[in-house]
Amino acid sequence: MGQVILQNSIPYDWQKVTKLPGVMPLNPQDWIIFDDAYKDQMAEREFLLKNNSDVIAIDENNEAPAFELLDAILQFLSKADGFEVSQKQVVTRDDRIVKIDYNQPLLTCGMLVQNDFCLLQKISGQHVLIAAVLCFPANWRLHEKFMRPLFSIHRNVPEYSLEIAKRVDRIFDGIRVGRPMWRFNVLEYSDATLYQPYRLRPECKPYYTRSERQTFVKLPETGAVAFGIHTFVVKKVPFDTF
Repeated sequence: MGQVILQNSIPYDWQKVTKLPGVMPLNPQDWIIFDDAYKDQMAEREFLLKNNSDVIAIDENNEAPAFELLDAILQFLSKADGFEVSQKQVVTRDDRIVKIDYNQPLLTCGMLVQNDFCLLQKISGQHVLIAAVLCFPANWRLHEKFMRPLFSIHRNVPEYSLEIAKRVDRIFDGIRVGRPMWRFNVLEYSDATLYQPYRLRPECKPYYTRSERQTFVKLPETGAVAFGIHTFVVKKVPFDTF
């Protein structure tokens, strides 16, 4: 059991049943959000980024999307409340000073916001995971999915049927620059630990509701899709809808 970091609430109607994949339009101004657990989650992210080799992966032959993602985040934060962005550093909303390191773009991204990010590039007709900073995985390990296409990544997900896979591919193909999308999922957990790379034992009683706010942003220069994951964990509430 790791450190328990909880939000007070989930800022969307997570009990609303949506048909998979359940993707909706997103206001670009709401791409990245911040909540009451920002300070604690960022401390956990910093620890993982410094001590866990399985939270960052990047294709060294295709680093441009990671640089573009960092630029996009810096541009977004320059307009966000609580951040001070300069050429060399960012003062965050919890008063940390994060040096901007273009030699390690994903590390810098991971130190700035609560989101994890997976970068998918279309290669030979398939959307392939070419880079990611993933501090808070839910039942999967980054290095087991790295450089694999979407369907292969989700091969062990029971709900991810061939029909769902085709619909998700069409969604990725259809994402347009300046027109991001989003969805959410909902899971039950007996352990509030944010770093959960392994599946939980089914006999464990769930005490927490975990939801990922997932965003899809098309990067204009490289054409890669930045798949963002903002993780919420709250004490378990009625789960009758699911």
